[in-house]
Formats: sequence, C-alpha cells, structure tokens
Amino acid sequence: MAALGAVLFSTKSVLIKLAYAYPVTPVTLLALRMACAAPFYLIAAKLAGRNGSTLRNRDLLQLFLFGLIGYYGASFLDFAGLAYISASLERLLLYTYPAIVLFISAFASGRPVSRRDLLAAALTYAGVGCVFVNGGQSGGASRWPGVILVLASAFAYAVYLVGSQRIIPRLGALRYTSLAMLPAVGGTMLHFAFSGAFADLAHLPAPVYAYGLALGLFATVLPTFMISAGIARIGAAKAAMIGALGPVATLLLAWIFLGEEITAVQIAGTVLIIVGIHAASRGDRPKV
Repeated sequence: MAALGAVLFSTKSVLIKLAYAYPVTPVTLLALRMACAAPFYLIAAKLAGRNGSTLRNRDLLQLFLFGLIGYYGASFLDFAGLAYISASLERLLLYTYPAIVLFISAFASGRPVSRRDLLAAALTYAGVGCVFVNGGQSGGASRWPGVILVLASAFAYAVYLVGSQRIIPRLGALRYTSLAMLPAVGGTMLHFAFSGAFADLAHLPAPVYAYGLALGLFATVLPTFMISAGIARIGAAKAAMIGALGPVATLLLAWIFLGEEITAVQIAGTVLIIVGIHAASRGDRPKV
C-alpha cells in the first residue's frame, strides 16, 4: 500500500506537465484537482470523526492555518513551478522537504543540529545540485523561477508537517488530513474566483478536465488513503523510506510519457537524495 501510494503520488507532476500542453493556468488546474478530491475528503472526515475526539477551537485554528499552508500554498507553488521546470526535477526538489523539516524542528525546539542531520542535508542538496545541472529544461536561467517556486513549496509543506505533529496523534492522520483539505479547497476556490478564470472554465479542452480528474483521484485521494493504510500496518518510519520510490518513479514516468532525458548524473543525484533522506529518517528528531 505504501509503495503503490508513493508511485501514485509521483504521477502528479507528470499529469500537470501533460495538462500544460493545453491552454490552462496553474490555478485553474489546481481548482479542478481540489474540486474532484474534496467530496472524498468530506466523506472520509465524516466517517473518521464518528468516534473521534471533539474538535476544540485551537484544533479548528490549526486545521485552517496548516491546511492553507500545506495543501493550498504548497500545492499552488508546486503547480506554478512546473510551468518552468521538468517533472523529474520538480519531484526531486520537492523531496527535499524532510531535510527542511530537520532544520525547522531544530530551530523550533532550540536544539542543535546533529552531525547526522548536517550530513543528511549535505547529501540531499548535493543530489539536487547534480540533478539541477544535468536535468530539467534547457534554457539555464529560465529554470530559476521554477526552482525557487518548488523549493518554496517544499518549505511550506515542511512547515505544515512540523506545525501539525502535535494535533495529528490526537485526531488521527486520516481525519486530520481530510479536515485540513477543506480550508485548502476554500483557499483554492477563492483564488480561482479572483483570478477571473471562471469564464474560461467552460471552454477548456476536454483533456484538461480528464487530467484534473486524474490529479484529484489518482494523484491525491487514492495515494493519501493508501499511505495512511500502509502506515497503519508497517509504521511511519518504514512508510517514509518506501516513499523514496517517488522520485525514481517520476524519473521513469517522465522519461516514458514526457520524453525527458535520464542521464547518469541525474541517477547519481537521485541516489544521493534518497540516501540523504534515509539518513535523516534515522536521526533523533520529532516524528511528523
């Protein structure tokens, strides 16, 4: 379940790049994704909350804040970044979030960063450097906006994880994730409304709707539930290590469906990133 969930999550960037072959903006595509996913999360939140603890005002505030940061903010930055860089580069940049979590957790708790954490971060970003130099789109400087946007997305998701780690054990991962999606849906739809793109919604090419549906179901809802089920059976640590399949799957899928080149340096960079994340997951740090 964890492996299949990681692979399904890895299809997101490929589906976005395929959709961008048509005239569609990032916010419109994100709105389609959220609209398709929202009903399933509403049902899951209702079912998960039947025997759950009562939501306090502080819980509602955290759900609102971290839902906006982790699911609306991070998603929009990621979608926008993919307009500039390749799917494989995006996935590897996004996968740096565990290293960012290490430093945010250390800063928030006031503890020093361990040598293991520093080594993990060094390996991770050395891998990103290898992939950035040899992967992605041609054009050099034209990639920088995408790199900055996707790294900002990774940072936003890391903030979400660190901020959510105390409430998730009390509410449960599935219930928390489902509820946090609701303010994210609201934020996305408000952004979509103010973007003035409603008028264009009826004139989008049919494949864009298909990609939006696939993003909502196969790259969002199904992998979320599968990874939750995997964590329940094998634990978060093992599920996180299995998540290293994601960047590898994206490289292969981008090569098959987008014609993106896979170089030896890219493969070496991918290995460095996965080793770095594995080292980080074995460190003494708060679980998220």
